[in-house]
Amino acid sequence: MLMRVGFDWADLRWDRRGERVQKFVIAPGNPRGVALIVSCPDWIAEHIGAIYGAVCVPAPLTDDASKTYTHAFLFEGGAPAELEQVMETLSTVVTIPAPDYVDVAITLDFYNRPDDKGELERTAAGFWIFTTKYASQPTWSTSRDSRRKMIRALVDVIETHPLLANASAIITAPGHLADGQGFGEVLAREVAGRVGIPYIETTSPGPRPQQKETPQDLTSVFTVQGELSGAVIVLDDVYHAGGSASGAAAAARRAGADRVYSLTVARTIRW
Repeated sequence: MLMRVGFDWADLRWDRRGERVQKFVIAPGNPRGVALIVSCPDWIAEHIGAIYGAVCVPAPLTDDASKTYTHAFLFEGGAPAELEQVMETLSTVVTIPAPDYVDVAITLDFYNRPDDKGELERTAAGFWIFTTKYASQPTWSTSRDSRRKMIRALVDVIETHPLLANASAIITAPGHLADGQGFGEVLAREVAGRVGIPYIETTSPGPRPQQKETPQDLTSVFTVQGELSGAVIVLDDVYHAGGSASGAAAAARRAGADRVYSLTVARTIRW
């Protein structure tokens, strides 16, 4: 199911494309509480802080721990019951440095990833997109199976992630045809129905070039068709450079949201 393509890996610009929690330890032996010790980039530490900032504080690493880990958090009142499950989720999904107007950005995986020979290999998430969004025969069994797996994976992340599970609405960036039937729009409606979170329509004034082909500033283009409050998920299929996520997030904030989380199936690699 994975597809390999020839690629000069040395030319890839990989900086801050996104990462996973590399390793973590939940250590209950601290007399002040339970310590969470993590190896991850700063933006994932900020992601953890966004989830648990009300019940934990950053803590210094010991000299020995700093050789293997990068961040520590102290839960003085004890660890939340779901802490290990949440950390397993953050070890699986890819956290992206959040674009403008977005608090946390997550994707299931990259569209392609390098193999041990320096060539690109399509991930499962990339395969799901390739065999659904770009399928010549979307009713064939492979496409139907990919769609089921993609939706199940998105639902699982929403249901196990404390921030996403408590969102008040799901929106998405309108497709470039502005007809309400873009792949991401149909996907977001279906996922919203599965998790029981209201889907609120977002519109744009008319057809526009595809963002991946002609990057645009979309922060003033979209309009949410209703009032929002609290936290909102911007759910879409593919994350390119963050322009669509920023545009939808800006629209969500104009409509009343005070926190916005981006969730996508796959992130492309640019070079």
